[in-house]
Amino acid sequence: MELAYLCRMRMCEVLELTDANEQDNGLIIYRRKGSKTNITEWMPRLRAIWESLKQKRSIILHDRRQPLPIRAQDRHLFISERTGDKIDISSTLQSAMQLLTTIAKDQAQKDNVEFNPFTFHDLKRKGISDTTTSERMASAGHGSPEMMKVYDVKPDLVKPTKN
Repeated sequence: MELAYLCRMRMCEVLELTDANEQDNGLIIYRRKGSKTNITEWMPRLRAIWESLKQKRSIILHDRRQPLPIRAQDRHLFISERTGDKIDISSTLQSAMQLLTTIAKDQAQKDNVEFNPFTFHDLKRKGISDTTTSERMASAGHGSPEMMKVYDVKPDLVKPTKN
């Protein structure tokens, strides 16, 4: 989820990540739905997540006694602990999101705070909203300012009326 937020990615884009996405200057993100491919520059937090995911994948493959695929484009970052295969978007990750939502809702009730349900795609929206204005469109891969209206969820900061 943090990777999706930092790179402003859709679930399908996250699950398609392979070692081939790792570039010297950052992660190349092949966008869907007509959005423009971009590279999210490395920063320590992003690099740590990426390395952690590669380590987790190595542990899964080692425990299953499966070799790491030779070609970088065949080395998916998100694989099933049960099969060692690429995670299927329609089941595993959506189930994990449902579980996380249930846990978050229960915790909010215990803490007596309001719970706002969210979807995986909201991570992309939040990532775009948290990006500085000058970089928002490029970071999201959007080609038009009109599309940005859908994703920019932060309210504008405006000055009060002057007398």
